Amino acid sequence: MIDYEVIDGIAYIRLNRPEKLNAFTNSGLVEYVAALDRLDRDDDAQIGIVSGAGRAFSTGSDINQRLLAIADEGVDSRSLPSETQAVLRCENYKPLVAAVHGYAIGHALGTALLCEFVVAAEDTRFQVTETSYGVPTASFWAHIACATGASFANDVVLTGRFFTAEEAFRAGLITKVAASGHHLEEASALARQVIAHPQAALRETVRYRRSVLAERLQNAAIVAGNFKWNMTDGFKDAIRAKASR
Repeated sequence: MIDYEVIDGIAYIRLNRPEKLNAFTNSGLVEYVAALDRLDRDDDAQIGIVSGAGRAFSTGSDINQRLLAIADEGVDSRSLPSETQAVLRCENYKPLVAAVHGYAIGHALGTALLCEFVVAAEDTRFQVTETSYGVPTASFWAHIACATGASFANDVVLTGRFFTAEEAFRAGLITKVAASGHHLEEASALARQVIAHPQAALRETVRYRRSVLAERLQNAAIVAGNFKWNMTDGFKDAIRAKASR
């Protein structure tokens, strides 16, 4: 599912499952973590750009594989693959740019927001889909509120509504809005600006940024950790209904 290519110091990491709008399977997330680890160790790469093939960046977790397994089989969500620690607890702290288009929703929104920069095509639609599935959204609230303030976080997290690239930019959630079809071009230009500077000190800034984010996300996990959302009828009914469509 994941392509990896280095050009002029930039590692292009592409989600490549376009027939499913790059929805993350467990194996796909394992591949993505491997690509992040490869970037971290790759002496030829100074920065990474994460993008998606086809019509969208990603529609998040594959419902039938990841969430249906939690609803029907009682799988502990904490045992499922995730890229969070690969980003927050790496060794070399190379910056990441998310170049998104189409849809960046659910898990994929979190994937993008873990990056230092988010460049979004003007047609991009974002959504915290977990709200409608009955999955706790404390980590999304913490991440979005950190960037935008509580008002915007309340709006998009508690309603679960779609929001546009322009809304996200005005709120301070993303870095730049690009013309449709030019998100990867703009992300590459931004990456070249970043790698023009001495990297050692810059990576210390990245490390600090991620340590602050890690603390916020850990606190959100602790506070919401006792809620057995995977056992609720609301979650099970929502996921089974979605999977049956």
